[in-house]
Amino acid sequence: MLWFWLAAIFGTLIVLALAALGFRALQQARVAAVLAIRTPNGIDDSGYVWIGGIEQWVSIRGEDLANPVIVVAHGGPGSGLSPFIALVTRSWERHFTVVHWDQRGAGLTFSRAPKGQGEISLARIAEDGLEVAAHALKRTGQAKAILLGASWGSMVAVTMARRRPELFHALVGTGQVVDSTRNEAVGYAALLARVRAAGDTRSEAELVKLGPPPWTLQQTMVERRVLIGRHSPASERGMQGKIALALLTAPGVSLKQAVDWFNAATFSARALMGALFSYSDGPPYAPLAVPFVVIQGADDIQTPTSLAAEYLDALEAPAKRFVSLPGGGHMAMVAMPDACLQALLTEARPFALGA
Repeated sequence: MLWFWLAAIFGTLIVLALAALGFRALQQARVAAVLAIRTPNGIDDSGYVWIGGIEQWVSIRGEDLANPVIVVAHGGPGSGLSPFIALVTRSWERHFTVVHWDQRGAGLTFSRAPKGQGEISLARIAEDGLEVAAHALKRTGQAKAILLGASWGSMVAVTMARRRPELFHALVGTGQVVDSTRNEAVGYAALLARVRAAGDTRSEAELVKLGPPPWTLQQTMVERRVLIGRHSPASERGMQGKIALALLTAPGVSLKQAVDWFNAATFSARALMGALFSYSDGPPYAPLAVPFVVIQGADDIQTPTSLAAEYLDALEAPAKRFVSLPGGGHMAMVAMPDACLQALLTEARPFALGA
């Protein structure tokens, strides 16, 4: 997810405005009230945990410990979700115990020790995720969790589910990455068709000049993401400002940590560029030993929904479910959290309940 590049601009402006007006502290208090867990069997356990040889930020929250656990592998890479719980997953906590972790090179984990992140690779982050899942299960007293991966996190989650399937009731992917080369090729064609249908001759000319993939330069990738942003679904318009505001008003997040959030995204993008460009899960597709649910924005052309559906159809798993969210794009989990929740309740939660 490359929205952090645009959010950085909004973030800088909002920092100045909020600091000048003294509004930030009031907003943090308001968000803290929204986040408060008041139920007798709830859990709100957030802090640094020793994972993979470094301290990593882990949050375990829910209104009833009897609910299924869902472990979230965030996207980016490097775009930790811990400051955005109120915006994205607070409503989920009535039905799940939700586990967020800022991966090495991301969010509060990066801010803790920017020069002490150790190895940054898909394999290492997946191993970290398995440690996080084991920690969360021990803390909640449950035997298995649902595993959800978003965008970059879908690569992490598939890797985790193949290595330790016994830890998971089911795997859920959103913004599902299948194959980096095919993603870009199919996405380019879809974007070109979209801008032509909209009569956007400026973007059409830029895309034609850019030419179809393969691409190798990070700047070229960013240019296409900017063009996608001009034609994002209605559900994602204005999300950059909402994300920046949520980051800057998250309780307990200092201004330094907010700045570090953006720095982490840049750091991880550089460190993991090779993994992003080379990733492919097949064909042939190695089977999964757990049920697989894909929840995809219908209008996602960054990780094209058509490829995600084809991938799910071809891959072997004990059970498979596909949900297309009308009006949703690549950021469906962030922009449409309630629609994602409904899909999770209908398609994923039953696997945790033995249904």
